[in-house]
Amino acid sequence: MSRETAEFAYDLHAGLSALAIPEFDQLQVIGMAATLAVHLKGLGEVDYEVLRKVSDHFMSIPSYALKPVLELLADIEFVRLITAGKTISKVIPNIPVFDDVYEGIGEYAASEFTLNGHEQATLSILENLYKSPRNRDALFNNLGIEKDVFNRCVTLGTSSGIIAQHTARGKNILISPYYFADNLDGLADLVAGAGTPALVSTLDKVKSNQGWPLSMVVATGEIGGVKLSITEIDLIKKLAAEGIVKPPTIKFGGKTESFLFTPKPGSTRLNAANREIYERAMALISAVRKGQLLPDAYRIRSPIRILESLRNTGYLRSNSEARDQYHNLVVLRVAHLKQTAHDRWQLHLNRTEENETALKLAIQLLRSGTMADMEVDQEARIALSKDEEYIQSLISSAELKKRQKQMTDIQAAHEFEQLILKLD
Repeated sequence: MSRETAEFAYDLHAGLSALAIPEFDQLQVIGMAATLAVHLKGLGEVDYEVLRKVSDHFMSIPSYALKPVLELLADIEFVRLITAGKTISKVIPNIPVFDDVYEGIGEYAASEFTLNGHEQATLSILENLYKSPRNRDALFNNLGIEKDVFNRCVTLGTSSGIIAQHTARGKNILISPYYFADNLDGLADLVAGAGTPALVSTLDKVKSNQGWPLSMVVATGEIGGVKLSITEIDLIKKLAAEGIVKPPTIKFGGKTESFLFTPKPGSTRLNAANREIYERAMALISAVRKGQLLPDAYRIRSPIRILESLRNTGYLRSNSEARDQYHNLVVLRVAHLKQTAHDRWQLHLNRTEENETALKLAIQLLRSGTMADMEVDQEARIALSKDEEYIQSLISSAELKKRQKQMTDIQAAHEFEQLILKLD
């Protein structure tokens, strides 16, 4: 579980921020290291004072914790520190582009740190909630954790926002808003009704076949050639109908087809700035799945290969189905169509950083079913490449907005109070 340790520590730090929890010793340090590493990856030399202010403002890494976190990353050789005596002046990121940040930090943590009981229990709870919401009582019984420790971990999780408790059909259901973003009440009801094993099995099969047409799943009782049980088919219908998976749609001819994806994660795993990139990636996958599984005349044999071709050449050869098949990509500004004949169109990629990232993500989702690097705060990365004056201006602006909001909230509360008094 080395990689997952770093991932879940990242999530935990995102929830707790700079709040010090006595039950957590090493886990918060691991989380801070993972957070800093994913934002430093691919950057050049960073001034320490800039890093100190950016990491505090954007990543909730307090100044007093930054040095030990950097020393941890230096031990892994993810950064090189330029120092004068005990003082750090520059930080040089040294994370290879294709290296997995979480794997490197997780392996280091496994060999160098011994997690205490609360930390191990928290990781076990998050590992389970990452896969699916859980019946609280069943999760407690399955994990075999001491009751006081389990309850304390759940309390810390709910306080930090990483765990939410819902009641459905008389059962207490634990859900992580970090891993599931939409209609949590509906999701809790599905778990209470069908049970966790059925939902886990269903989501795993969708994960292995991202973008599969919903009508084919219902008609054939299969997804990607894998048989689905009656319960799993029913769950897929409900996941789509209740907006838990929000499948993209494509209109062609007189039909409208929806395409299945695993539920969208919360803002910690999918940073707000990356949501549109995720939407574009789903549109790319839906378009090629339509060509693969529901073609009119021109079948796509390999969705991954055709997306790689679009990435490498910047266009796809013309055909008569492109206008309908790729319409959503035009609307989302991922690409544009060029008419090459009376009834034929060629798809051309709009070469932007966002679209390149969306293509990369689409290929990754087709290959592994999971996303990566969507948690990164791009504003923080930009700030790391600026000078101290820019950072100070950014922080001052944020503090001013915060004070204005507080004043507005006080005024709104006063006006509401006056309104109530008048009603009385």
